[in-house]
Amino acid sequence: MTPTDESGTEKAHIDQTVVDALGSLGNRKRLEILLALTEAERETQEQWLTMSFTELYDAVGIESTSQFSYHLDRLVGWFVAETPDGYRLTYGGDKLVRTILSGVYETTQSFDDVAVAGTCVFCEDTSLVATMDTERFVVRCRSCETTLLTDMLPRSQTRNRSPTAIVDSVGARIWSSYTLVRGGVCPECYGPVDTVVDTHDPETDEDEDRTFYALSHTCQECWLAVHMPIEVTAAFHPVTAAFFWEHGISLPDVPIWEFFEYIATETIRTDVASTDPLEATVTVTFGDETLRLEMDDTFTVTPEPAEEN
Repeated sequence: MTPTDESGTEKAHIDQTVVDALGSLGNRKRLEILLALTEAERETQEQWLTMSFTELYDAVGIESTSQFSYHLDRLVGWFVAETPDGYRLTYGGDKLVRTILSGVYETTQSFDDVAVAGTCVFCEDTSLVATMDTERFVVRCRSCETTLLTDMLPRSQTRNRSPTAIVDSVGARIWSSYTLVRGGVCPECYGPVDTVVDTHDPETDEDEDRTFYALSHTCQECWLAVHMPIEVTAAFHPVTAAFFWEHGISLPDVPIWEFFEYIATETIRTDVASTDPLEATVTVTFGDETLRLEMDDTFTVTPEPAEEN
């Protein structure tokens, strides 16, 4: 259970169970046992493969069965499940092996700045660049030096990819993460997600009368936070996506930094009457065609009926 302080704010807490579980990994042979189970799964193409004691012992190559049994017992219950048919990885064991193979503990390689399409929502310039900043993926505007987006960037996402391919992969991952959070599912641990409205008032004189709104999605379990412009929720409603498609735009293929152009040019505009409870109207305009949608405090988007001529 996560404790809270006197103000009711959740605080991180590590109990002895966590210490014991992580302590069980502190041996090379135990990690080799986990890797052996994963390698057998890959070779046989069988998910959640079960191996007998002898099969697993032979695969790891520990000198004696007693030593092997000792190391295996330290993993059982945490990262290895013991069944009548043998041993297999638990979800935690599988997740741990993927972490090792992906090199998430390693420093992420930097890459040269990549110019990307899109428009700055603050100064409306088109000189955007994607870059690395202390192991974070960043999209910023060269003109006003405003950071438009930051996201995590694990080493596995940069290996075997060119800088342009890295940028493209981040664009795809952001939308996949959004698909999960809009369904109340954390992209990292799959725990439940809480959503609140955030406001941002620009410091630039040009936008002093304009407020930008975002939905902040935070996981109740691992505290991962995903922030998306409120316009994204309206844009991915099926009616809106179809409206964009009718005008030659496939939204899933538009990275979020390019989506910012529709906000900057007010192709898609949000008028918020109230944030608590949320009452917002989103308007999408292409030429003389307009689509209007309402968003309520449950973040449900409802298209307004089309006006009859």
